[in-house]
Amino acid sequence: MKKEKLSVVFMGTPEFACPSLDKLIEEEKVVAVVTQPDRPAGRGRKIRPSAVKLAASERNIPVYQPENLKDPDFLKKINLLQPDLIVVVAFGRLLPGIMLNIPRIFSINLHPSLLPKYRGPAPVPWTIIKGESQTGVTVQKMKEKVDEGEIILQRKISINPEDTCGILNKKLSYLGSQTLIEAIKLIKQGKAKLKPQQGKASYAPKITKKMGKINWRASAWEIHNLVRGLNPAPGAFTTFPREGKSCRIKIWKTAVLENSPYGEESQPGTVVKIQKETGFVVKTGGGALLVKEVQLPGKPRINAYDFIKGYRIREGFLLGG
Repeated sequence: MKKEKLSVVFMGTPEFACPSLDKLIEEEKVVAVVTQPDRPAGRGRKIRPSAVKLAASERNIPVYQPENLKDPDFLKKINLLQPDLIVVVAFGRLLPGIMLNIPRIFSINLHPSLLPKYRGPAPVPWTIIKGESQTGVTVQKMKEKVDEGEIILQRKISINPEDTCGILNKKLSYLGSQTLIEAIKLIKQGKAKLKPQQGKASYAPKITKKMGKINWRASAWEIHNLVRGLNPAPGAFTTFPREGKSCRIKIWKTAVLENSPYGEESQPGTVVKIQKETGFVVKTGGGALLVKEVQLPGKPRINAYDFIKGYRIREGFLLGG
C-alpha cells in the first residue's frame, strides 16, 4: 500500500534549492513555496525573482515572499495550510521558533556540509578554501540555533582537487535532493532516528569580496584553494603594475606546481616563468603556482598567456604590490 503524500511548505531561494523542490513536487504535496523578496541582481542591478520563485511559478504553486517571517498575516497563511512538514533548503534567513513549530511533524533543513562541520551561511566555499577532500549533505530537524539540529540523514561525497565552488555546489545540490527524499521516506515510515551532532563544530561565515585578495606569502595550495573556493563568485584577485599604477585582476584558474625549480630565491608574488600557450608561474610562500585564466575589470575571462602577451608582463614582475 502506497504511503499518503505529506503536505509540505518549501522554503528556499537560489538555484541550489531547485532540484530539491523538483523532487518534492514529484514525491510529496508541495502546498506553498516561501522565498526571499525580489532583489536587485547583476551588473544592471535590475529587480529579479529568485530561482525558486521562478520554478514554483512555472508549476502554479503559491509563492510567499515575506519581508518579516514574524509577520502575523504571513504566519496565519502558513498555519491555514496545515503542513505536515516545513522543508528548508538554502532559504537565506534564520527561521523564528514560532514558524518552526507550525508543521504537524516538524521542520527539517538540508545543509550542504557534514554537520557539525561548517555550520552557517557559506559551507561550500569554505570547505574548498580549507582544503577538505570530503564533504556531504545533512538533513536535520531544525532548531532556532543555526544548524544545531539533530541529524536525520547524512551522505558523503569526495571533493576533486580541481572542483570549484560552482561545480561542488551542483554536485551537492543533486546529492542533497536525493538525500532529502530519503529522509522524508524514513519520517513517513516512522524509521527516522534523530541523532545529536557529534564532533567539533566549525562555522562558515558569509563570503565577502575583500576575502578574495590573494596573499602571495601563503602556500601555493592555500592560494589554489582560495581561487577554487571563490569561483564563480566573488573571485580571487591580485594586482599588477601598469604605467605606474596598480591594476586589479581576477584569477579564475590555477594549478599547483609540485617541486617547481622556478624562482626559489624570488619574493612571493613574483612572476618567475612564462609558460607558452598556458600562462605564467608565480612564486608563493610555499611552492609555485601556475596561473591559467584571468579577467580584467569589465572584460571577459581569458587565457593567462594571452593576458601576458597583451600587457607585456615579464619574468620578474611583482604581483600584489
